[in-house]
Amino acid sequence: MPEVSPDVAQDMTSDVPASVRAACARASRVLALIVVAALPLLLCVALGRYEAQRIARREANLASTFIVGQIVSIVETAQGAAYVFTTRAAQPCDELSADLTLKAATVPYVRTLNIAYNGMIECSSALGQRSVSVNALIDGHLPSVQGEWLMLVNNTSMVRNRPSLLVGVPGEQGRFVVVAVDVQYLLDLLHGAAPLSVFRQAELNVGEGAVLREAQALVHVRDAPLLADVKKQMSGATIELRIYGLPERIRETWGGLLVRYMPWAVALSALLVWLVRRLQKSGQSRRDQLLRAMRAREFHVEYQPLYGVAEGRCDGVEALLRWVRPGIGEVRPDEFIQAAEEEHVIVPLTQHLLKLIVRDVATWDVAPGFHLSVNFAPEHLSGDALVSDVRALCAAVKPRGVRIVLEVTERTLVRNTEQARHNLEALRGEGVQIAIDDFGTGFCSLSYLEKFPFDILKIDRGFVLTIEPEGHRSVVLDCIVDLAHSLGAKLVAEGVETQTHLDYLCARGVTWIQGFVYAKPMPSEAFVRWYRANGARMSPGTSGTPVTAGTP
Repeated sequence: MPEVSPDVAQDMTSDVPASVRAACARASRVLALIVVAALPLLLCVALGRYEAQRIARREANLASTFIVGQIVSIVETAQGAAYVFTTRAAQPCDELSADLTLKAATVPYVRTLNIAYNGMIECSSALGQRSVSVNALIDGHLPSVQGEWLMLVNNTSMVRNRPSLLVGVPGEQGRFVVVAVDVQYLLDLLHGAAPLSVFRQAELNVGEGAVLREAQALVHVRDAPLLADVKKQMSGATIELRIYGLPERIRETWGGLLVRYMPWAVALSALLVWLVRRLQKSGQSRRDQLLRAMRAREFHVEYQPLYGVAEGRCDGVEALLRWVRPGIGEVRPDEFIQAAEEEHVIVPLTQHLLKLIVRDVATWDVAPGFHLSVNFAPEHLSGDALVSDVRALCAAVKPRGVRIVLEVTERTLVRNTEQARHNLEALRGEGVQIAIDDFGTGFCSLSYLEKFPFDILKIDRGFVLTIEPEGHRSVVLDCIVDLAHSLGAKLVAEGVETQTHLDYLCARGVTWIQGFVYAKPMPSEAFVRWYRANGARMSPGTSGTPVTAGTP
C-alpha cells in the first residue's frame, strides 16, 4: 500500500491551491516578522516623544508654580504697604505726602503710592500734591469693583511705554490706595524662571489689564504647544500665566531619549524576531516531522473493542492512531493531532490512517456486521475527498464483513457545514453510519444534531465519571441518554471503568460499552488474538478490574 507523499500538492481541506496557500503562509510569516521587528522601534519613538513632552510640561509647571507664587508674594507686599494708608486716605495730601514717599522708598517692589478719589489722583509719592487724572496714571480706568483689585497697565503718567502692576486697596470715604509696582520685577521673574532659551513664550495676565510677555514684541506661538496654564484667584482678580513650549527644544530632548533608549529597542526587536522566527521554524518542523513519520511508518493503529449490551459480545472497535517516535517514545494523540490540524496535514494523516486500517483488517476474521469507527477531522468532513476516501475504505473492508462508522468530533468547528452535510448524507445513503463523538463537551452539540445526519451519540468519558457508587442520579448523563432515545439514536458510552458505571449505563439502555472495564486499546495483532479467544462470548468483568489488552 503506497504511503502519503511528503509533497502535498493540493490541500484536501480547501479549494485553494496549495501554492497559493503556501504563498499566503510565507507572506503572513514575513508580515509577522516585520510587525514584531517594528513594534519595539515604534514604541520607542512614540514613548520617547511622549516623554519629551512630559518633561517639557513638568518644567513648565514647575516654572509657572514658582512664578505665580512669587507674584502673589509681590502683591501681598504691595498690599501691606497700602494697608498703612487705608485709614488715612481722606487726610490732606500735605499730611500724607512725606509718608507716602518714605513708604514707597522703603518697601520692596513699590514704585509709587497713590490716593485716588473720584477719578483723580489726590496725592502721590511721586507727584506730591499735584492732582492728576486717574486715566493719566494708569492708562485706562479703575476696575468696577468696590474691594481690592489688581491690574496690569501698559503706561503710567510717570513712566511712558513701561507696564506696571497696579494694586488697589479701598480706603475710607470712597478713596483707594493704589500701589504701582515696577513691572521690571515681573519681567526679571519671567526671564529667570521661564527663559526664552527654554520656552517659546511666557504670558502673564493680571485682572482686566494688559498681557505681560518677557519679549515685548509679540512672539508667534501658533506652532508652539501650550505646556502650562496656571490660574490663581486673588483680590477679586485672576492671575493667569501661560507658558508655551519651544518645539526645537522638545525635539532635542526627544532625540536625546532616542539615543539613550533606541539601542535597547533594537536589541528587543532582534530578540522578538529571533523568537518568532524560532516559533515559525518550530511550526514548519512539526509539519515536516509528521510527513517524515508517515514516510517512515512510525504510526500504527490500536483498536479498542466495544461491548454490545444486547448481544453480549464485541460488536465493533474504534480505530485510534498512535505515534511512537524512535528515541523519544510515544507522542500523545491530542498533541500530534492538534499539530496536524494547525499545520494542515490532518487530511493526509487521516488518509494514512485509512491505509493502515485497510492493511490491518485484511488479517481479521470477525462476525458479519462488525463495525469499525473512524474519527474524521472537520477539515476532512468539509472537503471534496471525504466521500471518495470513505468509499474506498468501505470497499476494502467489506470482504471481511466490516462496516464503517464515521465519527464527527466536537473538538473543532466544522466551517463549511453545507458541504459537510452533503458529504455525510451521501455516505449515509450508502450504508455508512454517522456518530457524534464526545457529545456534550464541545461548543456546538445541539447545533450538530440539527446540521448533520447521525445514527449514534457517543457519551464522553467525563459524563460517565459522574456516576457515583451510592447510586445517585447523574442528571446531565441521564438527559443525554433521554435525548438520544427520543431521537432514535444509539448510544456508545466511553471511558467505562467500573462495574458501577457498567450497571448504571446498561440499566438506561446504552447500546455499546467502551472502556477499560471491557478492554483496552490494542494493536491489530493483539486484537486478532483477543477477539478469537473472547470476542464472541466475553462479558465485562464484574469486579471492576480492567481486562488486559492482548489477553490470549
